[in-house]
Amino acid sequence: MEPNTQQESSVQKKISFGRLSFQALPEMWTFQILAGLLLAVPAALLLQLIDWVAGIGGDVFTTANIRTFVLSWRFPVILFLGSLLVLVYVVTELLSQIYLTDDILNGRRAGVRTCIGRGIRSLKRFMNPFGIGIILFILIVAPLCGVGFSISLSKTFYIPNFIMEVLLNNPFFAVGYIALMLYLVWLVFRSAFTLHAILLDGMTPSEGRKYSNRIVKEHRWAFLKGLILTMLVMIAIYFVSGFLFSRIPGWILGDYGESLPKDYTFDLRSVISTGEFSDLDMQMIVYRTAAVFAVLVEKYLISVVVLLCGAYFMLRLGRYYLEYTGRDRNLWPERPKKARYIWKIVLILLMFVLFFAAAVLLGLFFDPIFVREEPVKIIAHRTGGTMASENSVEGIEQAIAHGCYGCETDIQRTKDGHYIINHDDTFKRLTGVKKAPKDMTLAQIRELRIKDTTGSGKELLVPTLEDLLDASRGKVKLFVELKGVTADRQMVDDAVRIIREHDCVEDTALISLNYDVIKYAETTYPEFETGTLFFASLGDVSRLTCDLLIMEEETATDTNINLIHDAGKQAIVWTVNSSEGLYHFLDSKADAVITDQVELAQKVQTRLDGRTDLEVLEDNLSFD
Repeated sequence: MEPNTQQESSVQKKISFGRLSFQALPEMWTFQILAGLLLAVPAALLLQLIDWVAGIGGDVFTTANIRTFVLSWRFPVILFLGSLLVLVYVVTELLSQIYLTDDILNGRRAGVRTCIGRGIRSLKRFMNPFGIGIILFILIVAPLCGVGFSISLSKTFYIPNFIMEVLLNNPFFAVGYIALMLYLVWLVFRSAFTLHAILLDGMTPSEGRKYSNRIVKEHRWAFLKGLILTMLVMIAIYFVSGFLFSRIPGWILGDYGESLPKDYTFDLRSVISTGEFSDLDMQMIVYRTAAVFAVLVEKYLISVVVLLCGAYFMLRLGRYYLEYTGRDRNLWPERPKKARYIWKIVLILLMFVLFFAAAVLLGLFFDPIFVREEPVKIIAHRTGGTMASENSVEGIEQAIAHGCYGCETDIQRTKDGHYIINHDDTFKRLTGVKKAPKDMTLAQIRELRIKDTTGSGKELLVPTLEDLLDASRGKVKLFVELKGVTADRQMVDDAVRIIREHDCVEDTALISLNYDVIKYAETTYPEFETGTLFFASLGDVSRLTCDLLIMEEETATDTNINLIHDAGKQAIVWTVNSSEGLYHFLDSKADAVITDQVELAQKVQTRLDGRTDLEVLEDNLSFD
């Protein structure tokens, strides 16, 4: 599609696509910032409304009480508000930017209000089953498979670890999961231009999907090559940016910081009043000010690079769409110039002045940024994590030997009313016998032999709750998860009786995925510590009736942890097994982490303890 006469008169010459990209990137970056500011107000209001509705009338919503919540009037209201929130993000972060790139590629002036307005008006095209499916795909599926258009609202969406364990530990499920992810990647590839077809050519969502499939099929090798080259360029830019903005300052300041004492504090008011600055005081002030300034500038410049790379990718995709639909041209219209360079320079200089002022203030007055808090406690998952066979007495012994704060385990009721230790619904995985604990007597279960999950070849007995209480009493805290279909009030009453008989009340906590059971335990037996496990929530989770809020990694946000602490309760994160996850949560305000990787967690803790002030800042100062 060639520019019209009016456009040709306003744009006197044409340029290469590379030069067009160079001209357009600042414009697209500005658009993203302004659009983000416009997004912030309605998004914040809708999020506040959702939290408020979720907390009306009692307990907030979590996956532990989902049945009660779905049957209440709050569910449809939150569903409606959540849909509005998703549409706000889709319009601002996707639809409006596709219109922006089309304006740029065709030499038209682009404006935030114009493009967002067009994005809002285009929503009516998605108000049908296929269009809603596309939005749900963007919201949920694209983040899961790691490719395709997505929005920041759900960019961290992932399958909880305890579900992934089930998927990956079963060969049939693992193959199915991998096949599904590959199919989704292929589906995203073929549907890459669906939104462009809907927005720019007025097609219905169904027509747009078919049209995208056709043009991608016709140009699949050229498109794949273009995507790979684009991704390589972006990766190179990320690498170079990280080296320039992070590595080099880190080397300069890091070496200097190694020679200074860790956790150094000084009373600035006393120093100023006496006028006595020691050489070490001055060195620490200068070093910390320089460290804060370097980190702030680094975070800012990296965020700029990320925004520009995102803008470049959108521009490339828009160009491919024009090429493959027969509207390509070798030269592109030059962007209309805006003579505002002085103001831009002033704003940039002002930003660096603000960074320096913040660096001075943080370097002088905010010692808590540099001082490490008490270490986060480590709780071994299924008694000993990977150090011993799961849910075994040996696991308790290993956890004690490694200085763990606690051990988590799972109890289920047998047919004759006893309580044995087992995680799964049946004994199939560990013993080869596909029977549930509730269908077997204790005597029958005692005849089973568990294969040692560490691979040693040993065969172990199925332990009882009493066995673990005897092994842990006075040595390590036992977090007893009330598990499976037998997790009811009777289980609470029986567990309390057994724990009391073994004099382990102070050394035990009752936890469960079933909130009703934990609520009963907390209100009936207040002397017992109780905890609810959940992997999604809405509202103030601290309002749940229990002492411990045990959250999956994505739910364990700073906001939730602070709310929990303000209510005088404890925040625990489960099940954290990756090096990155352990590094993050062992450096957070969480009270404890549950992990299978106890030894890795201890290595990570040692690494955290040895950080310089610069490294502490790197980990804790962010614009995210």
